[in-house]
Amino acid sequence: MKRLVPATLVVLWGLCFLLIPIALAAEQAGGEEKAAKSESSAQGTAAQSAQTAAEAGKEAGKKPEKPAPPQKEAQKGTEKERPAPKEKPAPSTVTVKREKLEIKLTLDGSFLARSTAEVAVRPKQWSNFKVLEAVPHGTTVNRGDVLVRFDTEGIDRAIADQRAALKLADLALKQAEEDLRLLEAATPLDLELAARSAKRANEDLERFLKVDLPMSRKSAEQSLQNARDYLDYEKEELRQLEKMYKADDLTEETEEIVLRRQRDAVRRAEFSLEQAKHYYEETLTVRLPRLEESLREALQRAKLSRQRAEVTLPVALNRQRLELEKMKVQRERDRKKLEELEADRQQMIVKSPMDGVVYYGRWSMGKWSGASSSASDLRPGARVSANEVLMTVVKPRPLVLRVTVPEKELHWLRSGLEAKVRPTGYPGRTLSGRVKRVSPVPVASGSFAAELTVGVPEDGPPLMPGMAAKVELVPYLRPKALTVPLSALSTDQLDARRIFVQVVGPKGKARERRVEVGQKSGDRVEILNGLSEGEKVLKEYPKQAD
Repeated sequence: MKRLVPATLVVLWGLCFLLIPIALAAEQAGGEEKAAKSESSAQGTAAQSAQTAAEAGKEAGKKPEKPAPPQKEAQKGTEKERPAPKEKPAPSTVTVKREKLEIKLTLDGSFLARSTAEVAVRPKQWSNFKVLEAVPHGTTVNRGDVLVRFDTEGIDRAIADQRAALKLADLALKQAEEDLRLLEAATPLDLELAARSAKRANEDLERFLKVDLPMSRKSAEQSLQNARDYLDYEKEELRQLEKMYKADDLTEETEEIVLRRQRDAVRRAEFSLEQAKHYYEETLTVRLPRLEESLREALQRAKLSRQRAEVTLPVALNRQRLELEKMKVQRERDRKKLEELEADRQQMIVKSPMDGVVYYGRWSMGKWSGASSSASDLRPGARVSANEVLMTVVKPRPLVLRVTVPEKELHWLRSGLEAKVRPTGYPGRTLSGRVKRVSPVPVASGSFAAELTVGVPEDGPPLMPGMAAKVELVPYLRPKALTVPLSALSTDQLDARRIFVQVVGPKGKARERRVEVGQKSGDRVEILNGLSEGEKVLKEYPKQAD
């Protein structure tokens, strides 16, 4: 008996190895049911073989051999018993029913202060703003509190220089006014003088040609003739003396004296004649022509001077007037510049325009920006650019909520639409909101902005401008809407307004029917017309019915 127990165990292990390939063969032959039968048959055959082997072992007192695997026989049985083909399952249907249909929009928003005031230096003249001190970001301030102090040394010096320049401009303006007054008085006189000079030059030339020139020639001729006559007279007198002295008995010395004197007179007369000839020739050939030329030139110059005076003197007068006007304009600019510098001087101490909290940077399209750059610019010793927003004073209450609306969802938003607001920093709190206005123009490509009023209770979360929130809106809600799955619908390819479903009748036959649809939420579509509650439609519109 002790030897028979191990033999039985061996047989059982052999059965286990036989069952595995039999099951695989049955599955390959097709059909779980037939495979189970084959497996049962194989188990029976194996059990019989095992029993036979056990009995043989008892008789022989030896370990029985492993029986041959019955896999091939099982496969043959499976091939002979092929399963019948499965019937085509009936198409799935859904019942048209009434249910809640709502369209939800979830948008990102940020809280904004309704009352804000940007703080910036907006000078007219000065541009050098060196920071001495500035209040920190987040400081609570009152109206009139100092926010920023700038260095005033440079602008004070510029104001002093401008005041001195303005005084000099006043003196120059007075001098120009006096010069203009004198020029206005002198210009008519100068014009008259130029005209008179031209007239006199013309008269002088005419008199010279008509009177002086003939008279000068005649005078020269007369002088020459006088010199000739004088010489003739002296010669005749000498001749008479010589003749007389030869006839009388005067002493020889007296005679010589008289004759010598007369001979000297003749020599002087000869020189006078020579000089008269020279003067005559010079007068006719040099002096008179040159005098005529000078008079003609003087006349021409006088005419030119008159023409120049008639042109330049009025121009000079007008120029002086324009220069005076220019000086007046420049003086006014200098005065205005001084006023603007003095006004800029007042901006060297920036005060809060209202009560609130200081935020570095500025709001732009509902977003906070520039905080880090403003913090750098407002360090002591840093320089601030003109017309740049440095900080913004905001009133924490009341708050408004600004959300960004995608263009495809814009048609859902309207004024008065209620909303649920969940602050990002306090996700467990829900606030009520209401759409106040929607921007008619996009704030970015494909995006619009909407403003919501938010009710924040006294015990509500400590919200501050700049914090974010999630906004849920339900622009469309039907508590009892007839709905069907989106997959049950088919749209006419030629007319998108024609939409159909397959309605299943009492006998299970589907017929096409046109319906009118409303809104869609998820995979459910509202049916406005064409179906009744309780009717059945195909869950999937068959492709061959398109």
